[in-house]
Amino acid sequence: MRWPIQIQLLLPILLVVILAITLASVAGAYFGSWRARREQEENLRRVVATLTEATFPLTERVLQQMSGLSGAEFVLLDEDGRNVAATLRIPELELETLRRMPVEAKLDYLSTSPAITLGGQTYLGHRVPVIRRPSSAGSLVVLYHEERWWGGVRQAAYPALIAGAAAAAAAVLVTTMLARRFVRPIHQLGDQAATIANGNFQPVAVPARNDEIRDLALSINSMTQKLSRYETDVRRNERLRTLGQLGAGLAHHLRNSATGAKMAIELHQRECPQGANGESLQVALRQLKLMESYLQRFLSLGRSRPAAHEKVTLETLVEDVLQLVRPTCAHSKIDLSFRKPAERLDVWGEAESLRELVVNLLLNAVEAASRQGDVAPRVVVELEKQGGGRAVLRVKDSGPGPAAATRQRLFEAFVSEKPEGTGLGLFVARQIAEAHQGSIGWQRQDNMTCFSVELPLITRDGNHGSSACC
Repeated sequence: MRWPIQIQLLLPILLVVILAITLASVAGAYFGSWRARREQEENLRRVVATLTEATFPLTERVLQQMSGLSGAEFVLLDEDGRNVAATLRIPELELETLRRMPVEAKLDYLSTSPAITLGGQTYLGHRVPVIRRPSSAGSLVVLYHEERWWGGVRQAAYPALIAGAAAAAAAVLVTTMLARRFVRPIHQLGDQAATIANGNFQPVAVPARNDEIRDLALSINSMTQKLSRYETDVRRNERLRTLGQLGAGLAHHLRNSATGAKMAIELHQRECPQGANGESLQVALRQLKLMESYLQRFLSLGRSRPAAHEKVTLETLVEDVLQLVRPTCAHSKIDLSFRKPAERLDVWGEAESLRELVVNLLLNAVEAASRQGDVAPRVVVELEKQGGGRAVLRVKDSGPGPAAATRQRLFEAFVSEKPEGTGLGLFVARQIAEAHQGSIGWQRQDNMTCFSVELPLITRDGNHGSSACC
């Protein structure tokens, strides 16, 4: 059986509140009626004491006046039981009923008095002796309308009962409203949790009240953000894994083809010595070796292997890469320049990875510069030392710069503006820079796009960073 939280909260509180109100109301009604009955009886005793102890004649007029003060009816009987004076007419037949009433020493509690019917009316009756009279002794019969007596008692009890009923109704209403107000945010959080389970990671509205439900909403929003990031990471990793699986076979054949082309050029150099030292053949060989190296790295993607770190001279590495891209720049009429550092800059790292980083940045710059048709395309490479024992490599191009939609995600995987691009170039460049304890960033200045890579230099004492990059 399902027990909603609203019922779990409402029922115990409501039972306790109603029980307390009921007890208070019943107690108030009881004491109110007891007080009213006590006041009526005390008032009646004083009037009866005045009549029974009076030294003046008890005439019918006196009895009428006392009846108006007390609300009771009086019948004065002599020693023989004859009606001397009365406030109401009593037939002779019904007078015998009064004569049979026992004479009590004093007026006791009317609520315990026997009921007497006279003239179709029911009275609570009491018969007491007349102590002082100028004439012979007798007795006084006190008659009080039963309905009037209990009506006064009920009238005293009703206010407490009505107030208790109103308080109980208000308690039910207020408790129900509070329970619904408490449960409503929980229902919203439950709906949001179901939405998150369906893959929609939208944050839930945070309540304005600073309470536990607000803390729970903040926790759900924090979980939503983490799940969203986790989903992004999982999808990116799945795409990388799928890319590796689909491209493994193709990369294997391309590597074999690149190896065969390299061997063919080397064979041509041996067979034709006159053109063996041609610059174009040397560039082609370096390109094929680089392609073979990249394909080999792609085939070993995801395999754990020790990295071969060594001292790398950045100027030499950059010059080597520039030789690879100069033919492309010459073909596209792009002005390519290199501003060399004033001193030798050495870093500790994996030469092939750093070469791949520089190649990715240069190829992106060349392609971006070729897309800008209104100015002379140019690519500028700068290498210099900066404070803190770090080297900075800047690759600038005269291209239009990244689009606004991708500027904040340039270094994420599979983010590319090119229709044929994979979006892995800058992603890999960032991974290489961070693996060498460096960083990469970009900015737009002087109508040129500048990508900057910072790497830690090898100090004079031979220190080349922590073991994380070794």
